[in-house]
Amino acid sequence: QISVWAVLIPVIRLGVALAFGAPSNFDFAATNAATAQLNPDNMSAQFGQVMHEISALDWWLILPCFLLYFIGGYVMYASLFAAVGSAMGDDLSEGQSLTIPITLPIVIAFYIMFVAVRAPQSNLAVWSSIFPLFSPIVMPARLAFHPPLWQVGLSLLSLAATCYFFIWMSGRIYRVGILMYGKKFTFREFGKWIFSKD
Repeated sequence: QISVWAVLIPVIRLGVALAFGAPSNFDFAATNAATAQLNPDNMSAQFGQVMHEISALDWWLILPCFLLYFIGGYVMYASLFAAVGSAMGDDLSEGQSLTIPITLPIVIAFYIMFVAVRAPQSNLAVWSSIFPLFSPIVMPARLAFHPPLWQVGLSLLSLAATCYFFIWMSGRIYRVGILMYGKKFTFREFGKWIFSKD
């Protein structure tokens, strides 16, 4: 799964750039000319510089945090999809209308992630990396830019609390929804199931 995302993120970014057009200051002719005049010595120096930058990253922070964000994001969204799945019947269009509110934060987080790579200390990047629905995608993109440890800690704490809440909420929905198979539900009914007394 991680390898798939590592391949898909650059592909998605390229697709977005092609779909919305390249930046106005991007000169394809100059880029092609520069590529044709590449010097092997310069390439070797650039490769050495890239390897130096990669080795300078704080991998002891990045790798464990990446794993925690991956697990936290998986648990959080899996619990939401489990709640929706328990309330679905045979009508697939009903399932699509229920999953759109869950899928939307993921799509928004990917767009914010591209902004965070360009401006990792911007207000949008900082607060999105703390907001639990966006943090599993946005904060791993910021980890290479040395965010303050309090932001990483607050982000992980809010993600853990949100996972706990969503698992509890999904359990409340699941226990009723799975027994009422075939009936169409609304988000208002979900709220009744969550906060109803046993």
